Amino acid sequence: MFEFLPSAIDAVIDRSDLWHGMGRRPLSLFDVLLCLVIKEYFKLSLRRSVGFLRLMKNAGYINVHIPCFKSLGNYQNNGDIQFYVKRLVELTSNVFSTIEKEMATDSTGISTKCFSSWFSIRVCKKSKRRDHIMVHISVGTRSNIVVALDVQNGKGKDNVIFRSHVSNVSTRFHVEDWSGDSMYLSRDNCDAVNEIGARPWLKPKSNTTSKAKGSSAWKRMINEFKEDPELAHEKYHMRSNVESTNSAKKRKFSSYVRSRNPTSQRIEESLSWVGYNLSLMPRAVHEFGLDPESTFRNKIRSE
Repeated sequence: MFEFLPSAIDAVIDRSDLWHGMGRRPLSLFDVLLCLVIKEYFKLSLRRSVGFLRLMKNAGYINVHIPCFKSLGNYQNNGDIQFYVKRLVELTSNVFSTIEKEMATDSTGISTKCFSSWFSIRVCKKSKRRDHIMVHISVGTRSNIVVALDVQNGKGKDNVIFRSHVSNVSTRFHVEDWSGDSMYLSRDNCDAVNEIGARPWLKPKSNTTSKAKGSSAWKRMINEFKEDPELAHEKYHMRSNVESTNSAKKRKFSSYVRSRNPTSQRIEESLSWVGYNLSLMPRAVHEFGLDPESTFRNKIRSE
């Protein structure tokens, strides 16, 4: 992580900063992103992360200006940071672009420290329930790298997010198959996957019919589940890798966020997924023989 993170951030920020030409200049975007990713990688609080960052700087692992914990918190609550965090997720996933041909999408809930009041009509009783944020990820099923990420406060828009992931990933990967559970079962989703030259494998329900209604991709997919269930279920169950990805991330980087502000919650969770992708860089080097540094350098040259 300490080896690849600085060059990844260099490629992402492209010499830009957060200054809008008014007031005091903000801190270096490079320093802010580096400190926030390391803080979240080791799942430290803001106060403890400052001490840890100073230790890493004295040991020679990083060379940045370390802000106070309050400044780090302010930047984590800055919506402009989200853009660069998502680019970090995409850039680190591009390392695997030559080996990933099959994608899978799923969502998971991340708990927060906040509670909301609920009222149960059935028992006429008020109660409190812990709030959650929803994370939608698309992963490459061979390496379990996260190729697209969407974090939102509240549920909904599952199919809209699925199609946005398909559109995003198709520009960076050559996709052959895309799997998902019944949550994403719709003709529009099948058409979106078909348009990028891939085959959809979305789990049909018991009452699903093969009526095309203008979607030939839908009809072909449903018929394959009926006529060749062994092949269809083999392709569909590639999505088990996205469940493994959710499990691995939660075990390595926890299943909760500390922040209370909605913007800060989304950025904090997104930073966790950057850490997860960075944790796969050794696998890219030693198992697949890939070179992350060349991917980052090519990104800088292209811009």
